[in-house]
Amino acid sequence: MPVLSLLFALSALRFCEGAANNGLRALPCPDPEDIFPCVCTTGSENHMTMDCSDVASEDELARVFSSSLPFTKFFLLKIEGNQNLRVLREGDLGPASFSIININGGILEEVQYGALAGSYATAEVIDLSRNALSALPFHELPLFTSLSTVEVNGNLISAIPVLQSASLTGLDLRGNLINEFPVDCFKELINVMNIFASGNNIETIFPETFANLPLLNYVDLSDNTLSNIPKGAIAFISTDKGYINLRSNIISNIEVNAITGLNAGTLYLNGNSLSVLEEDVFRPILEGGATVYLNENPLQCGCDVAWLVTNPALLALIPKATCYNGESLEDLDPSIFEDLC
Repeated sequence: MPVLSLLFALSALRFCEGAANNGLRALPCPDPEDIFPCVCTTGSENHMTMDCSDVASEDELARVFSSSLPFTKFFLLKIEGNQNLRVLREGDLGPASFSIININGGILEEVQYGALAGSYATAEVIDLSRNALSALPFHELPLFTSLSTVEVNGNLISAIPVLQSASLTGLDLRGNLINEFPVDCFKELINVMNIFASGNNIETIFPETFANLPLLNYVDLSDNTLSNIPKGAIAFISTDKGYINLRSNIISNIEVNAITGLNAGTLYLNGNSLSVLEEDVFRPILEGGATVYLNENPLQCGCDVAWLVTNPALLALIPKATCYNGESLEDLDPSIFEDLC
């Protein structure tokens, strides 16, 4: 065979093989025309992403997932910034299942019971943040057997029921309208590690609200309207470094043993209304090794801080703390407290 003919034949063979390989790489996704305006892409490990950010209505979303889907096991559902979907209806996602569900930055007002039923066994992350949700079917949580993270921050949720899940490790409720948690709200979240609830309207927490949870080590209740932390409210069980953020509330009272188990962790109390530092409250926390931030509180710096000012080791664990007049606790003369208290 002439050399030119051979080269041509080899080039044609490589072209055909390349086309075949490209076809194989695109194979898991449905026909683009069937799912338009959704777009399916395939990543590593044949993970399919279905991006439906441009759907025009609930009916269009339902049409997409009722089309021919050669494979129904998707990795990610992505609907970002959509200004058309108000309700995620039961059945609209057809037979599809997802590991990660991201529907955020839109006007979603309602998720119907069973709308995510196809992902009961597969969903690991459900992110519905920055929408207009006023409620969710939280009672479905136990049905999601692989679910580790729920994010619903930046919505209009005003009430949370008692929650149940054997798999959930992280819960993000930031920036909603919640004013309190029911008694035993988190008791059945046996594997939860992080609970974020900053930027709500929480006025009260009950004793043991954040207690008896074996793996809990991070609680964020900053930017609420808490005034009192009752005995036993936050009790970490098994952590070397717990983290509690109570910044920017109106806390004026913390009961003895309200916060336990921090160990060498961090407690943020800056920007509150504390005027005295009761030894029975704060000494156990500091002796456990925790760092406590108390700046921007109207501390009177009377004899109530004598135990602290005369103990350099404990005082070092309260950085940047100042009295009501701006004087740093570190600059106070210990001899005054030794002589007068």
